[in-house]
Amino acid sequence: MRRNGYTLMETMFAVGIFALVIGMSLGTWLLFMYKSNRVSTQASLDMDVRSVVERFRSEIRNTARETIIFYPEQKEPYEAVGFALAGDQDSDGLMDMDAGGSNILWRQTVVYHVWNHSPHQMRRTLFSNRNQEASYADRYNQIASVVTSGEGEGSCLSGESAKTMVLFSNLFTGRLWHAEAKFDGYAPVANTRDRVSFGSLALGPGAHAVNFTITGKNPNSTGRALRLDQVTASVAGWPMEAELCTAAGVATAPAFVGQGLASAAYGVKGAASTDGDRLSLTVYNDAIEECVFVGEGRNVTFSNTVVRLDATNAPSGFEDGVYVAKLDGQFELAWRSRRQAVGSLTPVSYENEFVTSDLRFVPGTNCAVRIPVLGQFVDRDGFGPIFRMHYSGFVTPNRFKVWDPAFAPTETTNSPSLSVPLTPLRIYQNGVLKAKWEDCTAGYVDLRPEKLVPVYAGQSFILSFWLTVDTPANDMIRAMQIPDASTWCCWMVKGGDAGTAAAQDWSGYSVEPLRAKDAFTGNVKLCVPGLVCMAVNYAEGGDYVSHVFDTKSEAGAAKTILWESDVPANATLKMYARGGNALTEDGFGISDASAWENVAEVSSGSTFSGNTGRYVQFRSVFTAQPASLYPAAGSGFGSAGPYRSNSPRLRRVLFTWDGEEKYVDVAAQLLKSPDCGIFRVDVDGRDLVQGVTMEIEIFKDVRTQGAAKERLRSAMTAEVEPRNSGK
Repeated sequence: MRRNGYTLMETMFAVGIFALVIGMSLGTWLLFMYKSNRVSTQASLDMDVRSVVERFRSEIRNTARETIIFYPEQKEPYEAVGFALAGDQDSDGLMDMDAGGSNILWRQTVVYHVWNHSPHQMRRTLFSNRNQEASYADRYNQIASVVTSGEGEGSCLSGESAKTMVLFSNLFTGRLWHAEAKFDGYAPVANTRDRVSFGSLALGPGAHAVNFTITGKNPNSTGRALRLDQVTASVAGWPMEAELCTAAGVATAPAFVGQGLASAAYGVKGAASTDGDRLSLTVYNDAIEECVFVGEGRNVTFSNTVVRLDATNAPSGFEDGVYVAKLDGQFELAWRSRRQAVGSLTPVSYENEFVTSDLRFVPGTNCAVRIPVLGQFVDRDGFGPIFRMHYSGFVTPNRFKVWDPAFAPTETTNSPSLSVPLTPLRIYQNGVLKAKWEDCTAGYVDLRPEKLVPVYAGQSFILSFWLTVDTPANDMIRAMQIPDASTWCCWMVKGGDAGTAAAQDWSGYSVEPLRAKDAFTGNVKLCVPGLVCMAVNYAEGGDYVSHVFDTKSEAGAAKTILWESDVPANATLKMYARGGNALTEDGFGISDASAWENVAEVSSGSTFSGNTGRYVQFRSVFTAQPASLYPAAGSGFGSAGPYRSNSPRLRRVLFTWDGEEKYVDVAAQLLKSPDCGIFRVDVDGRDLVQGVTMEIEIFKDVRTQGAAKERLRSAMTAEVEPRNSGK
């Protein structure tokens, strides 16, 4: 008989198999759950780290380097970093700007700091309504208070509010670094200018040492030299000429780097040769230096002044000269009559000017004469013109006379029928004004306008006068022979009287070349009577009004002006300076400053009108050196006379004041060259802030099989440089 059901042994065996299957499945499931939790936790940690780092990266990018402050100062890794952020109070989606639309309004302060107490945390404090009057010290102390207390509510400056949030409560590592200021001075072409910003730093008033230390060289470089044009390390952000900064360390020498630069045409070369060599330049946090006067984009005005590389003002080490502000013009000959007189007569020399033997005039007693200054035209810029004529030594007084001398610029080169407005000329001899021609004695006579006018290279002039001869058969004058040519080089109208309309207007008159008979051979020749040459002067006077300089000092500190100049004998250079706190609408003037006519002259090293204002400006008034003798005629410089032989030269102006500690941008115009090395920069031994590096690592403990704990970590590093520096 068959039985149905299971035996006890069968049941136990089946249960055991089922339990084994369940146990195996549960173990697999638990392992899956542990691994899933681990992966999920790691992903969450990674997302948390990335989220905070991206937030930090975005905020640092939108700040300005000059607002970044590390704590504690000069002690890496730092516990905290603070910086400014803009706001959007008008909700237009853009950063709020000032009224001029050029500067960002920094409305918030953000502080990231590591809370080094259990539990270790990364915290972020936001200060709203950022106090615009706070100093660097105020900002630094605020960050120190946040780090100490752990929150910002008790660290607000006047008018601010604060809110602190914990970014991580499971911080394993949190470190903040500054980017290293290391730069390469190599370029394949010598003196390649490149403005480089090295970083920012809080600097107190007075002198500071900007140190350039060689750390290596580019593989293509032939050396480790340092070449600099200008260095900037001041609150005002105004550059100082590197060659004029006091240097220490490696040997230095001024290097001529050519005209057309923004600086005074020189740089400095440091003769570094090995790693570790250092060049230190002394700069001032509270000074503005002007050595350029007229540079790119500069708003200045001037009258009869020029800015020129001037070899006559060559201080030690600057043998090729420096850029200076001076009066326009030159004191030298600008045209010689012999350019038009290419005849074959043997010349005799008078003060480096060749003239022919005396010629006897053929025409009647009186004639109106016009001599065009043609040939190669005028070859010098200056002021004048000064026409030099020769009063023959072979005549008796009162025979050969010149009346009503006058001149006019012209472009006409071949038409004798010319009607142009003429400017009268006055008669001088040996620097003394003469009432009329016959008051002169044998020798040179100079004709010049009462008021000097600009003369430009390439111009042409006409000299016009009446010529009268008492005894035509015997009277002789100095003259230059000219060849027979289709272009007349001297025109005349016969007859008439001196002072008549014929001397001023040739319209309707018959004109012909002026001829004379050689006193010895009797040959008739075309000639240029009396005219020897033409010279130019410096301008008699002029002024220069500088750019308006922003000291960015709002503490009301008294400002002082100093300058370096070269003033010839009997010339003058008067300096005026003014200050104030508001610009004119065009940015060229100071609206709350005294008008220039009400500003008193200042002496070098003194204070000036409105000197406690934020904005400063100077004015230079020049008068040229007088001379009693003609250009190239020898002595007589500095003596009373009709000529202007030299100009005062202004080559450097310096405003100084007692500054306050502020964050400044340290930069330089590098003169990159094939022999330059790689270098790092510090100021007074302190590292510069160029950017911020955040290094964070967070953790979370998870359980594994067997109740063990595993610590999961996620780390990330971000190196960020601000993109709104200087704004």
